[in-house]
Amino acid sequence: MRNYQKLFYQHYYTMTPDGVETETTRRECFAPPEDPTPGCPFVQRWWYDVEANYAVRLPRSPLGETLGKRNAADRKKAERTAISDAEHTAIELDKPVGYGDDGSEVYTELADETANIYAIYEDKAQLEALMDVLNTLSDDDRELWELMKVKAKKQDIADRFHITLDGVRYREKRLKGIIGSDPVLKSFYTNN
Repeated sequence: MRNYQKLFYQHYYTMTPDGVETETTRRECFAPPEDPTPGCPFVQRWWYDVEANYAVRLPRSPLGETLGKRNAADRKKAERTAISDAEHTAIELDKPVGYGDDGSEVYTELADETANIYAIYEDKAQLEALMDVLNTLSDDDRELWELMKVKAKKQDIADRFHITLDGVRYREKRLKGIIGSDPVLKSFYTNN
């Protein structure tokens, strides 16, 4: 079962044995429980409501025992239902799930929750800046860039351009210097 104490809640409460709740801090709500004793055999239980965004430290009493077990059973059932639904729901992404008002087919679209929008925009801006620099290069320099990109052997590059290996090293270094000296591209690497 999920550890609900790792989640963040907006409100934290403690409940007295007579059922009165008082707002408290996260630290007090999730303080380590005391061990059961012969005088108080009940274990510490909590009530979690993820949707309403609060957690309650229940009293170590019959009331707390009943509420805590009921809440745990509800949470476990919800988790099992979610797992079962995920296993038994077959969504075919390339088939329409219905039709829009204008009669066009409607497809299921899943959002990528792991996508970092800011990183995507920054990568796109870097690529555009790089493409702007590459578009200013001569045809030979662009061809050299493509060969460097695929990690072609220096001898193959030398044969292609009819130059020596030292000439290849010189041209690669010069090309890296041209690309690295562009102020727009530099700004991406000096700000990080």
